[in-house]
Amino acid sequence: MTFAIFGKNIDEEFLSHLKSLVGNLQKREIDLFCEEGFANLLQEKYNYSPAFQHIFGKEGLKREEVEILLSIGGDGTFLDSVEYVKNSGVPILGINSGRLGFLAHVSPDEMVKMVEYITTQDYTTETRDLLQLQVDDHMLHFDYALNEIGLLKAATSSLLNIHAYIGGVYLTTYWADGLIVATPTGSTAYSLSGGGPIVSPDCKNLILTPICPHNLSIRPLIVPNDAKITLQVESRSGDFVLSMDSRMQKLSDRKRLTICTHQSKINVVTFPEHNYYEVLRNKLMWGEDVRNMKK
Repeated sequence: MTFAIFGKNIDEEFLSHLKSLVGNLQKREIDLFCEEGFANLLQEKYNYSPAFQHIFGKEGLKREEVEILLSIGGDGTFLDSVEYVKNSGVPILGINSGRLGFLAHVSPDEMVKMVEYITTQDYTTETRDLLQLQVDDHMLHFDYALNEIGLLKAATSSLLNIHAYIGGVYLTTYWADGLIVATPTGSTAYSLSGGGPIVSPDCKNLILTPICPHNLSIRPLIVPNDAKITLQVESRSGDFVLSMDSRMQKLSDRKRLTICTHQSKINVVTFPEHNYYEVLRNKLMWGEDVRNMKK
């Protein structure tokens, strides 16, 4: 059995948890692959260099070689880990070394039980949709996003005019600071901060959430995940910022952006005692009132 490990940075206080995790897996004779940047960080920052069987890079991972990718960090790290498993089917398990963590939802005090689950294969996987982006019928180098694709104003003073079409039918022109197109996975991220709805990953939808729209009658919209969304931007600055999860770049106006569900999917590891609604309740602290405590 072989697991892979990916991370970007960890605090010194989390290092003991990581060492315990690695030691526990190696005691169970689990082979461990480690992403090269993370392996270098552990060596250079903490002088920690466990006996990894293989160091992998941008070539990614293969399902026949690796059973699970362990993402060590927060949700941002989880999003970056998608690059290493895209198209492979290798499921991702997010271990939270940070704060909130909807995707990286396994806490340090759950790691011993987590190791028991994954080494005995007592877990399931959930399939999550990715978004795909085309710009003027051309694919960008990064053409996918797990959480959302955002169109944001580049200048601080002027709004964007975003002409939106669904399946070739004109929807509206958003006069706003920007527009977010999110998956259900991303409904608890940037879209939520913009007033968008929380959507269970079981739902096959896409979410359009305007950012600070000037017209107060404009509201978030949910469409089927087989919809093709076409967007064209006008701005006074002549450009705008395109975000795809944690990646950002400037684009010039008048380009046609086409967003749809990607043919590739991402698999996320879940455990018997974890479910989506429990994560929502705990992370958002719903019902945090002594009158609602379980007896």
